[in-house]
Amino acid sequence: MEKVSPLLQKAEKLRRKYRLYHRIYTYLILLFIIGMISLPLIISFNNIGFNRWMKDFMPYENLGLVQPAMILYWFLFFVMMTASHRFKNKFKQAEREILKIALDDIAPEFKLDSHKQIHPQQIAESKLLPSFTPVKRNKKLPSLHNLNFGVLWGKVSNSSILMGDVNIINQGIYNSYLMFIPLLPHLLVTYNLVRPLLSKHRSTEYFGSHFVGMFAVVDFPKKFKGHTVILPDTLEKRVGYLAQTLQSLNLTRGQLVKMEDPEFEKHFVVYGTDQIEARYLLSPSLMQRIIRFYQKINKPILLSFHKNKLYMGVRHAHGFLSLDKKKNLTETDVFGILYEDITTAVGIVEDLNLNGNIWNTEASVASN
Repeated sequence: MEKVSPLLQKAEKLRRKYRLYHRIYTYLILLFIIGMISLPLIISFNNIGFNRWMKDFMPYENLGLVQPAMILYWFLFFVMMTASHRFKNKFKQAEREILKIALDDIAPEFKLDSHKQIHPQQIAESKLLPSFTPVKRNKKLPSLHNLNFGVLWGKVSNSSILMGDVNIINQGIYNSYLMFIPLLPHLLVTYNLVRPLLSKHRSTEYFGSHFVGMFAVVDFPKKFKGHTVILPDTLEKRVGYLAQTLQSLNLTRGQLVKMEDPEFEKHFVVYGTDQIEARYLLSPSLMQRIIRFYQKINKPILLSFHKNKLYMGVRHAHGFLSLDKKKNLTETDVFGILYEDITTAVGIVEDLNLNGNIWNTEASVASN
């Protein structure tokens, strides 16, 4: 990998400049949002008190400073935004050069296309993201939008696997009746912008995104009539037994399926259109494989089985097939991290043993 060293040094310089401008740009956005939300609320709930505070804080003769301050703010905002996008594009170009060389060495059996993307229809069919009843239906427009590009495809044994970098924007909630609830749109925007600051699985680079990371589609050796969805059980960890009541209200993904494995129930929640089919699919051995896979990668994973496909999402704060912009590229094991990302995707097939007829084996054992 000596031929990549000059490219890494070049990318590291671009990364530092991008991170500086992006950090300032992020704080300016947050400052604007906080002001836009807090000011109307203060005026609405305490109009007299607000006027008194403004009079003491800023006398009438100093009001002329407001306009220059606003001009300075917007000047800095657009300068930082332009510089951030400029160095991000340069960094992405250097990143693609590094990935192309590295993948030829790490995964020569896979093909990379940095100009293609996972189709939004495949993401919607997986039912891994929530959907909402729209105010006006338009079947021609997708409810999900993938903003990232880059796919890797190949074969593991007899199973074809397509994995890609996704940055998913779910437009369903913004077109739903929920937006008519007072203050909800403002709170939703604030939540989507602030959440990356409080989570290690999200990055401020992807403000407003519902899911960022790897999305994979794998050929499944058995065809099913309905669908089964496995999601991280965050509610169980927070509210205990109350979680089952709340989870049973999730009607968009089917019925809540109660599994008999306590360890699996601790980490995951299962929904399905057919209770019997879901339990048949999620055999004890398969549930153990999913648990081991989750413990190995230590990242939120989402799984769904539909028709003859397995869909899987793995959250990556900095994206899939991407270099971590928070770490020094010349001091960290860049290729080790990249190799881990690739083996994580390939491990879907190997760890879950999709090429083995484990369900027929389980069934024959049960019948005996």
